[in-house]
Amino acid sequence: HYLRRSRKTYAAQLARLSEAVAAHFPAQTRLTRPTGGFLLWAELPPETDALRLFFAALEHDISVAPGKMFSARDKYPNCLRLSAGLPWSDEIERAVQT
Repeated sequence: HYLRRSRKTYAAQLARLSEAVAAHFPAQTRLTRPTGGFLLWAELPPETDALRLFFAALEHDISVAPGKMFSARDKYPNCLRLSAGLPWSDEIERAVQT
């Protein structure tokens, strides 16, 4: 029962995050949902430096994971990993908008 409820909760949070990203990120952003977990992989426009975006977000107390963290070969420079693990809130909505 707990796992069924948790899956529904995380699925709803992923849907909200996907909608917010679609509404507030650049139009060329592509979202992928890795199998399992409660994460989204956001591929931003090619000219985007996700590492710079990571540091800029930190200045606003926003945590994202730049794609380069997940590559030993310096791949994914324009990608972010976004977590939907926390309950959706106005604070998260504002963070996505920012």
